[in-house]
Amino acid sequence: MTLKIGSWMIVAGCFLAFAGLCFFPAALAKPRDMAVLGAGAMLFSTGMVLSALGLYMKARFWSEAETSTSRVSGRAKRKICNQCGSQESAVECRVHHLHLCADCLGKHYDFKSCAYVPSVKPTGRARGHAGGI
Repeated sequence: MTLKIGSWMIVAGCFLAFAGLCFFPAALAKPRDMAVLGAGAMLFSTGMVLSALGLYMKARFWSEAETSTSRVSGRAKRKICNQCGSQESAVECRVHHLHLCADCLGKHYDFKSCAYVPSVKPTGRARGHAGGI
């Protein structure tokens, strides 16, 4: 629905902008009429704003659609534990290149040599934005 509305707003905006451009030759004729020039400028600017709003709506729709599909595919890419092979991994041992679940982490733990990082990177919303939307 948003895509259709956005498309119609772009079309209507282009039509208004074209109509506004058609006013300019009439406004610049020998007896100059500033009222016609103002009406043409108003129609042109309104058309451009309407087209930009339609383009914004379509871009916003595609942006939301892309993030929703990336969330679904992000869950499908979760790693499983390399030792037991039955649970999802919680951490990765960078030294041994192993993905470990919470149960297997206790068996593998060696504070002197192992370095652990989370298995799955947090999403953009989980990390937070300083000045985001």
